[in-house]
Parts: sequence; C-alpha cells; structure tokens
Amino acid sequence: MPKIILSLAFFLTTPLWAQDDALVAKINASRAFVIKQQAASDYRDSIRKSVLVYENGLATHCNSVDLEFDSVSVRIRILVPLEIDRNGMPASGSWRETVPGTACNEKRMYNVQVDATNKGLRYAPTYPGTAQGDPELQHDTLENIELAKVAMPGTKQSCPIEVLNTQLVGPAATILKNGLLSEWKEEWDVRVCGKIFTVPVKYTPDATGTAISVGVSEIHAH
Repeated sequence: MPKIILSLAFFLTTPLWAQDDALVAKINASRAFVIKQQAASDYRDSIRKSVLVYENGLATHCNSVDLEFDSVSVRIRILVPLEIDRNGMPASGSWRETVPGTACNEKRMYNVQVDATNKGLRYAPTYPGTAQGDPELQHDTLENIELAKVAMPGTKQSCPIEVLNTQLVGPAATILKNGLLSEWKEEWDVRVCGKIFTVPVKYTPDATGTAISVGVSEIHAH
C-alpha cells in the first residue's frame, strides 16, 4: 500500500496555506517561476516530449501532438514549493502542468509532473484528466485495475490496459483534523482489446498509506 504522498497533501491543503504567510510567499514565488518557464521554448519542448512518451504508450502510437500552451485551460499546480538556489534556479520542489492538446484526432487534458533537482528539471507524464494522485499512486491504481480485467467482457488477459482519461468524481480530498486526507473518488476511462470501459476507483487514506478500491461491479463499457 503506497504511502500518502507529501506532494498530494500540499496540493490538497490550499486553505491551510493562508495560515502561514511565509508559505504563501513561497507558493507565490514558485508560481511566478513556473509562469516564467511556461513561455520558454525549451520548457515547452520538454513538456511536449513528455506528452509524447504517454502517447507512444498507446496503441495509436501518435508521433506528434498539438499542445495549446496559450489556452486559458492551461493549469499549474504547485505540489511542493520550490527551493531556489543562489543562482536563482530551483533545487527542489515540484509542480504539475495541465495543458489541452490533440493527438491522432483525440483531444485530451495532458498532465506532466515537473520535479526540480540540483541537476535540473525532470519531466514525467501522468495520466490525462483530473486524477489527484502522483505517478506512484497512479501506477498502483493501474495495477488494481489490471486485477479487475475479468469484469470487462470481450477482453483478454493478454491485452494491455491503456488509460485514456481520468476524472475526479465529487469533492477533492481535504486534510482532516487527524492530519490524514479524506477519501476521494475518481473514474478512469481505459481501453482494453479495443474496447473502452469506465472504471470507478475509491481512495481511502489511513496512517499507513492509501487503500485503492476498484468498483468492479460498476465497471461499464462505452
């Protein structure tokens, strides 16, 4: 069972930031840095390459993508506030960039997690849509969905699962009085053997990690 990710906690505790002026300032400085990066061609190229890593993992194997970097739908989420070094570059911290785009005539809201390190920025695609988890939690979710493949009629165990979209269902998780995250629900649209299914998923955090529950009986085909 994966541990509750600190970055997820930062993202989901926005109301608490207002209680700490220093943290608010750090969040604002982080956003200012990211906004400046968004206009840079190297940054956009890195986002595009990361999105293509996701697309190349699908059966369609799209080798090009049209990303709408200047769309009003572009979003950034500060996951962990940036720590800036003496050269004005981030040495740690992370954010998620959400940008609309089209590949092989399919529109998606692409997500890329950017982690700042002392060796530069590292980019990792996460699944499209509004799933709340980081790459580790999303990977664990996919493994759980794999076990539920028997509830997808007309598919074979040999067919890989392709995640096409994710959607937060209901309210996002919030920090409870005991310091844990509240549970939240999502729906994942997946393609298996050419068929598309919607898979309900519930996340229940506790002191040891986050339990992932797939609503097997509620899986339905499109």
